[in-house]
Amino acid sequence: MNTVVFLTEYRREPARLLMLLRRSAAADRDAFTRLYHALAPDVHATVREVLDGDRAREVAAAAFLEAWHSAELHTAPGTDVAGWIIGIAARRAEEQDDPRTGTHPSHGARSHGETLAGLLHRRSMRRSPFRRG
Repeated sequence: MNTVVFLTEYRREPARLLMLLRRSAAADRDAFTRLYHALAPDVHATVREVLDGDRAREVAAAAFLEAWHSAELHTAPGTDVAGWIIGIAARRAEEQDDPRTGTHPSHGARSHGETLAGLLHRRSMRRSPFRRG
């Protein structure tokens, strides 16, 4: 129930989603967690239109991993954060459903939790050449 309230609150204010994305781009794990909870229902619903079961969960997780990895490239004013992340999910779901693509790079031996934890750790260890200190 809290997730639905949280989602509604943030979906009414796209600037808040953008703020969370900007903080995520700066390796703020809590901000990314809030962004995930705000958008997960829409992302999962989008993916479930094309895929089911484990494949749907895998593709939804891969969409969030891609968003975490490339967040710093999408922080311009006016960015439609929800549309961007849902678009990633839709594209990945279509790629999974396309027999010509077979498997997707999101497939791997590691679980999604392990992959996300690894990215979060790597992201926090990475330093920008533009940051001081």
